[in-house]
Amino acid sequence: MKAISNFIAGEFLSSGATFEKRSPVNNEVIATVAEASREDVDKAVTSARTALRGSWAKMPTADRSDMLYAIANEMTRRFDDFVDAETADTGMPASVARHAFVPRGAANFKIFADMVKNVPTETYEMATPDGKGALNYSVRRPVGVVGVICPWNAPLLLMTWKVAPALACGNTVVVKPSEESPQSAALLGEVMNTVGIPKGVYNVVNGFGPGSAGEFVTTHPGVNAITFTGETRTGAEISKAAAVGARPVSLEMGGKNAG
Repeated sequence: MKAISNFIAGEFLSSGATFEKRSPVNNEVIATVAEASREDVDKAVTSARTALRGSWAKMPTADRSDMLYAIANEMTRRFDDFVDAETADTGMPASVARHAFVPRGAANFKIFADMVKNVPTETYEMATPDGKGALNYSVRRPVGVVGVICPWNAPLLLMTWKVAPALACGNTVVVKPSEESPQSAALLGEVMNTVGIPKGVYNVVNGFGPGSAGEFVTTHPGVNAITFTGETRTGAEISKAAAVGARPVSLEMGGKNAG
């Protein structure tokens, strides 16, 4: 039986509490999962903030793009591992994981690695009282630590759809996968270590919603932005949490993007 740990600052760490992950096919227990405490989430956010202040956000865009390509290539090398994780967690046919969700999960890193190198900025001139005029221009900077709350039904695809653009733009992330599908998020932690992503750039905390890791991430004052896909009532609660500090939030609820 597998033991799935939290992934914090480049290390797999277990807390005292665990929960069972059961197969959607026959309801047998297939893994024990470490449930992150509030202290674990705090460590993950601190780790992400430390990495943000380090080399990641300051890295030239082209270099960061190369790192994302390395992630995609390593995911492809471990293709079968991700297929096994997706099918075990969700019960989806292996053919669907193999031909759709896993390839698209890896492709997300390449898509946003290319996109970030061509993001436009704005410039415009304006008149000034002295008649000399002024040039105004926009500068894009990382927003900070992004809390990523993922659904169960397409765990790798929808997680990377959030993680890849966040990392491409120089942010760091704390991922809370669904308690029903924790395996791909853990595997991605292994990939991050293999390709040399700085410790703390990518963190994973496992658990549930209210009173558990989901709530601890979305209410943490060190999280600068939140992205969520899932049930509408949960999204409404996340909106309330994000309102504290007027943090940006992206919500995909019930198939309708409310971001």
